[in-house]
Amino acid sequence: MSKRQITRERILNAAWTLFAENGYEETTTRQIAREAGVADGTVFSHFPTKLDMLREGMLSQLTQLSEQTLKSSDKAGVELGKHLVSAYYHFYFRNVSLSRALLKEVIWDLEYYQTFNQQLFEFVSLDTTLESKLPLIMDCYFMTLIGHLSKPQPCVEDALAELEHKFQLILKP
Repeated sequence: MSKRQITRERILNAAWTLFAENGYEETTTRQIAREAGVADGTVFSHFPTKLDMLREGMLSQLTQLSEQTLKSSDKAGVELGKHLVSAYYHFYFRNVSLSRALLKEVIWDLEYYQTFNQQLFEFVSLDTTLESKLPLIMDCYFMTLIGHLSKPQPCVEDALAELEHKFQLILKP
C-alpha cells in the first residue's frame, strides 16, 4: 500500500471513529485531521467533503458485511438476497445516527448506491420475472428502511417483518 493510500485509510478510520462517537453532524473535518494525525488540508486532498468520508466509510462497511455474509451463507437465490437484506438492516439499525445522516444526505442521489446494489445482485441468481421486479423490490427496501429509521425508537425486527410482508406481496405468483 502506498503512503497516500495509508494516509487515506487513516483519515477514513479517524472519520468513522469520530462519526460513531460524536455523530456525523457534530464531527468537524478539523477533528478528523487531528485524530488521523494529518494537516487539515490533507483531509480535503483525499476527500472533497465530509459526506464523501461518510459515504466511503459506509460503503466499505457494507462491502465487508456483504463479503462475510456471502462466505458464511449456504443460501441461494431469493433466500440469499433476503439474508443479505437482513444483514444490511441490522448494520443500519446498529448505526442509527450514521445511517440517518447518510440517508438524509443521499436520498437525492440513490444512483450512488444503485451501483453497489447491482454488484450484490450479481451474486444472487434471479430469474427474469424476479429481475423485472427488482426496481420495486429496491423501492420497498429503501422506503421501509427510511420509514423505520425515522421512528423515535427504530426496531430492526419490525422493519424486517414489514419488508418481508412487502416482498411476499411482490413475489407471490
